Amino acid sequence: MDDFNEIFLPPAASDLLESMRALGYSFEAAVADLLDNSISAKSSSIDIKFSPHDNPYVSILDNGTGMLPADLTAAMRHGSKNPNLARNEQDLGRFGLGLKTASLSQCRRLTVVSLCEGFLSGRCWDLDHIAVRQDWMLLQLSDAELTGLPCIDQLQSRGHGTLVLWQNFDRLA
Repeated sequence: MDDFNEIFLPPAASDLLESMRALGYSFEAAVADLLDNSISAKSSSIDIKFSPHDNPYVSILDNGTGMLPADLTAAMRHGSKNPNLARNEQDLGRFGLGLKTASLSQCRRLTVVSLCEGFLSGRCWDLDHIAVRQDWMLLQLSDAELTGLPCIDQLQSRGHGTLVLWQNFDRLA
């Protein structure tokens, strides 16, 4: 093994993400994947909303434990979990891909906002931004950007939890 040359060859971000969108999620299966995440986060209430007007969106808002900013960033990483590691019996996730692949199978912009221990943080995968940058650029939302999001007031009034927003639809039938 010592006599080989290595070539660093990361996947092309835009191309891989567009390919992963075709993994075969139905709308219902994609929503169900996110509901599993809410259940794993000990949610007792999950609200699903759809707004077809002006700037259409689907939101899934829970009152689970929420995530601190660093945990949210980690959760937005593709392949954020090693499937070979031991995991909590209540953890329904296995590969660290469900949130991203389920969501991006339905839309081009996935935003996740979480409130935990008083920290409100938001991260966004925007496929159009990635296509321009041609790299894995996760957007960190500012306080002003968070304030303008649908359903943010409901999240803040709960004191903890997570809001998942799907926007920029191009595949909903």
